[in-house]
Amino acid sequence: MSTAPFTLCTLQPAIYWQDPARTFASIASLLAQAAAAAPLDLAVLPEHFDAQIADEGGEGPWLAGQALAAELARRHRVNLVAGSIERWDAAAGARLNTTVVYDRQGQPIGQYDKRRLFGFERRRHVQPGSDPLTLEIEGVSVGVLICSDLWHPELARSMAAQTALLCVPAQTTIRPESEPAYARMLWHTLAMTRAQENVLAVVVSDQAADSLAPFRCGGVSSITDPSAEPVLSDIQRVLAAGDAGYLTAGLDLARLERFRSYRRAAGLLPEGDESAAMTANMQR
Repeated sequence: MSTAPFTLCTLQPAIYWQDPARTFASIASLLAQAAAAAPLDLAVLPEHFDAQIADEGGEGPWLAGQALAAELARRHRVNLVAGSIERWDAAAGARLNTTVVYDRQGQPIGQYDKRRLFGFERRRHVQPGSDPLTLEIEGVSVGVLICSDLWHPELARSMAAQTALLCVPAQTTIRPESEPAYARMLWHTLAMTRAQENVLAVVVSDQAADSLAPFRCGGVSSITDPSAEPVLSDIQRVLAAGDAGYLTAGLDLARLERFRSYRRAAGLLPEGDESAAMTANMQR
């Protein structure tokens, strides 16, 4: 386990539906601001950060989004969880919602397909993924979920024993009768719950509430670290109004492990075998 400081950043860009060039400029500007303010180790982009839906069989949006992500990782020398983009998988003959993780040189080091699909994805016949993603980034064990994956506790629990940090790109589309403030309350609570019940840090990246799109997002981005007490505001950092912006925080891995050991000794965190059995039961 690394003992060096590890600086996290989550971006909450304004997206401009069907205008990827303007959206990509919004993302690039935010990451440049964050990188200028402090050296970053890991940054996270939101789900569907390309702000468009590809035609069946079309690879253009996927390739453009990955080119941008690789360039941003190289330019700012930052490991990057590149949100997600819907892609066409020719072998499967289906759409998948996929994130790619890049290292500081802009090289892909991991890929994950969303496993728990949301309503519009079901209607578009997006195919769910089947495999989890955990990887080590500069001595930090990192897991990745996408948006509605986080609503299924067994997915986070299955990675908890070998993961210190969970990254969650999201696009929190909300019902017409709901308010963005409600979405923020809901998602901040959800991130806090997953962080506390599994004793891991959770980073959520969402699209800004003031994005220009035919749907509304909550702007629910947050960085949650259950070990960051006694300062309550350090446990969960949020963009209160849901507007475009970014958040940064330092992850203290030694402190997190001490807190995990305390929770385990108190009987509030399963042991390894017990955790595996619990996850197997939840997935049945």
